Amino acid sequence: AMARNPVALIIPCHRVLAAGGKVGGFSAPGGSPAKIRMLALEGIHLEPSRPAQRSFAF
Repeated sequence: AMARNPVALIIPCHRVLAAGGKVGGFSAPGGSPAKIRMLALEGIHLEPSRPAQRSFAF
C-alpha cells in the first residue's frame, strides 16, 4: 500500500523504517536517499549504513 501512496508528503510513508531500524526502500522519485533527506528535514538524522538506535514518535 505504501508503494502506491500518491501523496507521500500528506500521508508520510517516508517515516516507516524497515525491520531493525534500517532505512529500507522508498518508491518515490529519488529512492532511499530521498527518504533520508526527507527525514533529515524533519530533524531525524540516520546514517544509511547503521540502523536507528532509538524510537521516534511523530
